Amino acid sequence: MTIGRFNIELLEAFVAVAEAGNVTHAGSKLNRTQPCVSTQLRRLEERVGKPLIERTARTMNLTPAGRILFQHATEILKSHEEARLRLSAPELTGTVHVGLPEWFATGQLQSIFCNFVRIHPNVKLEMTVADSATLHDMLSNNEINLAIALVTPAKPEPAGVVEEQLHWAVSEDCSLSDPLPLILFPEPCPFRELTFRALASAGRQWYERITTTSVAAAQVAVTSGAGICCLPSGAIQEGFTLLKEQDGFPALPATQLAIYTPSKAQSPIVDYLEEHLSELLKNAIAPRSALAGKNQPDLRVV
Repeated sequence: MTIGRFNIELLEAFVAVAEAGNVTHAGSKLNRTQPCVSTQLRRLEERVGKPLIERTARTMNLTPAGRILFQHATEILKSHEEARLRLSAPELTGTVHVGLPEWFATGQLQSIFCNFVRIHPNVKLEMTVADSATLHDMLSNNEINLAIALVTPAKPEPAGVVEEQLHWAVSEDCSLSDPLPLILFPEPCPFRELTFRALASAGRQWYERITTTSVAAAQVAVTSGAGICCLPSGAIQEGFTLLKEQDGFPALPATQLAIYTPSKAQSPIVDYLEEHLSELLKNAIAPRSALAGKNQPDLRVV
């Protein structure tokens, strides 16, 4: 059987449904109506000659052919977007110094900046990985040009805030009896107060077993069974157990990340990066791959 050429809009509809888990949410993401997305899925299945999604009254699942196409379609759309950006982007030359929170330093946010320098080969990227308090200080001192950092009341409310859920992370080897052994980050990390307040509301007792400035060290401590740690979705690793209310641990709120730049005038590189970063972030963090079964950070743009 010969399969015809793939249409970008049909692939966009298919990937959006696979990521969102249903046609309605996919249509909202693409700015298309539900009937339009359903028609595009049907046309793609006709072109492939095989069903891509199994539908029941309550669930949707990718077929074996759907899983194969999903892997290729995501790469095709990524390449298509990069080509579009490269052709439409202005010529930029110079250096930009950005700051990232540690738990995303090797993940999705870093990939955004790496894609940026691929699109702009004459731009040199310098990257600092640090806690949000340090990044805010560096911004105030004009030591970095742009940062993704936790929202702080000390700064004016930014636009394009990204919410990220916090979790109680533990390994199966850790005791859940009071007093609870905690793995914490030092002041002024906002996760500390959130942890104390949540446990107090549940009437739990605890003690501070490990304090570290390193997210990687906290992850190792959790894996070893040394204690319980409040971590954002981006820091959750395979093998972690996420404790819920039924386990005696109250739900934690979402934390917020935003794009910050110093108050002084910026270079064209920083202006362009700031302007487009919200869209890039949205595209990078929106995929949940609900049907494809991928585990990705629970992030949403507000």
